[in-house]
Amino acid sequence: MTVLPDRSRATGFRAFTTGIRNRFPNLGKDLAKILVAVACGAGFASLFTWDTGTDAPAITAHGIFLHNTALAVLALFLTHYGATLMMVLNGFWLGMGMVGSMAAAGVEKTLALTVVHVPLEVIAWALTIQGARVLWPVLLGAARKVHSWRDAGATLRGVLAAPFIFYILAALAEWAEHALLER
Repeated sequence: MTVLPDRSRATGFRAFTTGIRNRFPNLGKDLAKILVAVACGAGFASLFTWDTGTDAPAITAHGIFLHNTALAVLALFLTHYGATLMMVLNGFWLGMGMVGSMAAAGVEKTLALTVVHVPLEVIAWALTIQGARVLWPVLLGAARKVHSWRDAGATLRGVLAAPFIFYILAALAEWAEHALLER
């Protein structure tokens, strides 16, 4: 008699994807909304004529990180509806900015400046929307005395952890891309 392996527990890549899907059930939908907004922004921006000037501002990793983190914390407190709207508008603006950058600096330079940090930042945006989805029920429960404020604080720390890592990586990547391009 042959004993078949127990398939009730996923291992390897399947366990990883199942864990992500369970922890962030709407991540794919939120990523799709943002990516559609990027494409719409690029399409809208392609309707305009862009100047070829390339005045690039001074960029620091901590400045980028603080800016992104401040926006993420604001988005968390806007509920997931507000966070979705905020991140979709960010995506639209990103699409427009990429077209403008391609017109002003060229495709090669634009790709060199965006190939690493943009995917990290888009993932962080989607994780921020997920965080708002998780945070608001706990905050409302704490206000109604169903949950303690300690639970709300713990949830806030947990919700900030995943996007925080991606925002740090995106800020470092963006800073490094600019630093390497200036060399």
